[in-house]
Amino acid sequence: MFTNKKSLLALSVASAFALTGCFSDDDNNKPVPDDGGDGGDGGVVVVAPEAPAALDFVVSGSVVQSNDEDEFDVIGDATVRFLESGLASTSIVDVDGNQVQSLDLGDEGSFLVTRKSDSTTSSVTAIVSAPGFVTKAFSVDLSNEDDNDVLVAQFLLTPTDEEGLAADAEVSTSISGSTTTADIVADATPEGGSSLASATLPTGITLQNADGEAVTGSEVTLNVLGTDPSTETKNLVLPEGLNSDDESDNVAVPVSLANVTLSVDGTSVKKFAGDTLNVTLAAPADLDAGEELTVSSLDEETGIWMPETFPVTKGAGTVSFDTDHLTWFSVNKSVPVCTDGLTVNFTGDAVPTGGLTLAAYSSDGFLWSRVGAGSTSRVVPPGFLKRYGISSDATATVVVFDRDGAIWGETENEVAVCGTVDDFALASPYTYVDKTLTITGSCANDSEVAVDVSNSAVRYKRDGKAVRTALKDADGNFQLTNLREGENYEVTVNFRSLSSKLEGSNTITLDSVTGDDLTQEFSFTCDEVTGSGGTGSTGGTGG
Repeated sequence: MFTNKKSLLALSVASAFALTGCFSDDDNNKPVPDDGGDGGDGGVVVVAPEAPAALDFVVSGSVVQSNDEDEFDVIGDATVRFLESGLASTSIVDVDGNQVQSLDLGDEGSFLVTRKSDSTTSSVTAIVSAPGFVTKAFSVDLSNEDDNDVLVAQFLLTPTDEEGLAADAEVSTSISGSTTTADIVADATPEGGSSLASATLPTGITLQNADGEAVTGSEVTLNVLGTDPSTETKNLVLPEGLNSDDESDNVAVPVSLANVTLSVDGTSVKKFAGDTLNVTLAAPADLDAGEELTVSSLDEETGIWMPETFPVTKGAGTVSFDTDHLTWFSVNKSVPVCTDGLTVNFTGDAVPTGGLTLAAYSSDGFLWSRVGAGSTSRVVPPGFLKRYGISSDATATVVVFDRDGAIWGETENEVAVCGTVDDFALASPYTYVDKTLTITGSCANDSEVAVDVSNSAVRYKRDGKAVRTALKDADGNFQLTNLREGENYEVTVNFRSLSSKLEGSNTITLDSVTGDDLTQEFSFTCDEVTGSGGTGSTGGTGG
C-alpha cells in the first residue's frame, strides 16, 4: 500500500538530494582510500556509478486489440508517431532523455516515455498503426493534473475485417503520366450487406502529392474503408481530435465515416486537379431529412481535423460529397454538448490498488477514463466528454475493466452518458494480489559498495499482454499491482544510464505469483580509482 503517494520524481527527489546533492562529485573530488592518515600512497578504491536523474512522470503505453474473451492482447509490429500541432513532436523523450518521435514496438507492443523536462506541452497526438488494423490518431494528455505516478496510454486498434467495417481496393492501369484515362471506382461492401462507402475517381484527373506536384506511374490503387453508421465500430476507429478545438456549445457527432486513400506505384496521392472525386457513405436510417450536415477531414500526416466547405447531398440511406483531396472524412451533425458531465456511482467490490478503466461506447460516441484505487464513483467532467464528442442526448453501454481487459461490470443496456449512473455493481473476476519489489545494487568488484538503483523503471507483464509500469512507494520500493494470483509474470528493470554497467540479466521471472514481497539484488561493474593519500574524503561539504 502507498504510505505517501507522489509522482515518480517527487518520490525520489528527497532521497536523490540526500545521496547525490550534498555529497556530489561536482567539485571533482573522488573517494580515496584511507591509508592510515600518514599521507602515503593510497590503494585502489571502487566507486559506484552516479545514479540517473529522477523521472518526473512516465507514460506507460501499449497497443492492444480485443480477443474472443473480450480481454486485451498486445499487437505486435505496431508503430507509434508523436506529433505536436501537426509536426513531429520535440517534447517526448525516453527514460534516458533521448528524443523520441516514432517507435517501432516489435513483439512487446508497449513503450515507456516521458515529457522533456523543459517542455510545457500539455498533449501530443499519437498516430498508431499496425498491419491488419485500422490506423488511428489518439490524443495523449501530458498535463498530469492528477499528479499520477504513471500515465496509462492504452491504444485500442480495430482489425480491418471487424464487423461494421468493409474495405475495397480498386487497382487500375488507366493512367497517362499523372492523369487518369478512365473512371476508377472502389466500393466497400460487406459480404451479404449494402455498401458502406464508395469513391469514384473520374477520367481526366491529374494526381498530385501533398505539395501539389504531379505523381506519375503505371498503376493506380484507390482504397476505401467504410463504416456501418449504426454500430459502435464507427466510433472505435474514429481518429481522436474531431472536437478538440471546438469552443462552441455544440459537438460534431459523426453520422458517417470513411477513409479514402489513393496511390500510384506505392506513392501516396493527396490532391488532384481537373475534377473532383465523389464519395458516397452509408447514413443512419433515422437521419432527419432536414438535418444540416458538415464534413471534416483528417490529415494522417499531421493528425489534425479540419472543417471542409463541401456541400453534403442526402440520398436514400446515404450521404455524398465531392472532394479534391483524400484522407479520413467524417460527415457530422451538430448537437448540444453535455454540460452535466458523467457520474458513475459504484457498489460491490472495491476498486483495486492499480485502478480500473471505465469506457462508454455506442454509435453515439466512445470514451475512456481511469478509475482510481478505492474510488466509490468516477466523475467525468464536461470538458472531457466534449473532447470525445459526447452530446447531451448520447446513450452508451458503460463498462469497467482492468488493464488486461477483464470486465468488472457492465450496464445491461445503453444508458444516458450525460448525467448520473447509479448502483453500478463492481465484481472482481479474478483474485488479485499486490507484490512489493525491493531492488538493490552493488559493485561486482566490491560488494560492500552500494549502487543507487532507486531511479530505475520497473515493468511487468503476462505473456501476450500489455506491459505495465510499477508504481514507486514512499520507501523507494516498487509496487506490482493487480497481479492475477497464480499466473506467471516477467519483471524487467530498466536501470537507465546504469544499464551498460549491469552484469547479468535485468529480468525476474515470477512463477505462480502470490502477494509475498520480493527482494532482488543486481550487480554492476564499477570504476576503480587509485588514491593518492588522504583521509578518504568523499568530496562535498555536507547538506
